[in-house]
Amino acid sequence: MALESPVVQAMLEQALAEAETCHARRVTALHLVLYVPDAEPALRPLVAELSHGTPAQDAEVHIRHAPSNFICWNCCGLRFTSQDPDADCPNCGESGLLLPPDIVFALERIQVA
Repeated sequence: MALESPVVQAMLEQALAEAETCHARRVTALHLVLYVPDAEPALRPLVAELSHGTPAQDAEVHIRHAPSNFICWNCCGLRFTSQDPDADCPNCGESGLLLPPDIVFALERIQVA
């Protein structure tokens, strides 16, 4: 899964909007949930690049890894989580469908000053 600049930009805009509602001068930390572990090396520099010149510049980036959510549409409909992006259903062994397939990370919360 590729990490795209517009998605990271949208997350930063949300963080900045939250900071503005708190009347904060700057965002000191971004707390993110990462569902695709191999995206982390691209995520940090992209956040730094896109936040340059904004109240989120130099914010610490805290990443919490979380398993992805799947559902088995083949036969049993089981919902399950897995760190494997190509996980098989633990009930029937068929390939699970990633829910939703485009979510690489999410903004969990921000810290402001």
